[in-house]
Amino acid sequence: MKPFLYIFFVFFVISCQDIPPVEKPANLIERAKMEEIIYEIAIVNSARGYDIQKLSQYDVNPETYVFEKFGIDSVQYAKSVSYYSSDIEGYRDMYLSIQKRIEGEFSHYDSLAKLEKKVKDSLRTARAREIQREKDSIKRSDSIAGKIEKPRSPIRISKEIVIDSL
Repeated sequence: MKPFLYIFFVFFVISCQDIPPVEKPANLIERAKMEEIIYEIAIVNSARGYDIQKLSQYDVNPETYVFEKFGIDSVQYAKSVSYYSSDIEGYRDMYLSIQKRIEGEFSHYDSLAKLEKKVKDSLRTARAREIQREKDSIKRSDSIAGKIEKPRSPIRISKEIVIDSL
């Protein structure tokens, strides 16, 4: 039992160490810009998962693209992420804000896709109605043509019939 207590005491002392807070880097990316960067990285990474061949075709590296777009480098980004993630509540709020923005854009594009589908369906329905009207008009013209008496062909009289009738 004593060895167990000694081991427990050692782990307790080690776990009570003082963790220094993350210092603010000199070239810290401001919070609004950091949210934009994280948003762009999320969009580019989802594009990478959707169609990686397009990115390869145009020789685009997603991370490099985002870093060049915002004029930052990977070290500055890593230090800023480290600093912002040390404040868990603030970092969570940042990600919730980004998530709301993505969901808003998703619902916007989803509604556009539904509207496009509705327009295509209505065009398809209109085309089907037009084809049906054409078929109906052809049927009507055929039925009208069947009601009109066709001119009778002249009766052919053979020589025998004429001779017999005399």
